[in-house]
Amino acid sequence: MVDRKSLVVYFRNPKAIKQIAEFGEIKYYTKKRRYAILYLNKEDQSRVTEELLKLKLVRRVEESLFENDEYRLEFDVK
Repeated sequence: MVDRKSLVVYFRNPKAIKQIAEFGEIKYYTKKRRYAILYLNKEDQSRVTEELLKLKLVRRVEESLFENDEYRLEFDVK
């Protein structure tokens, strides 16, 4: 199983969604708030982050806190 990582990509224009989709799998995006959630392989994270920041339509790239232990959701359904 491949380890996956999610990034939050803030963009200037919704046209950037097509460019962002080339780097991974977009699970969610909103045009109004201008951000997208991008899933990619963990070993590609640093390379993809650098390449995304080079795009003119991308403002900022952050690592998602969802995988962080503090924010991890545990569902114990019995």
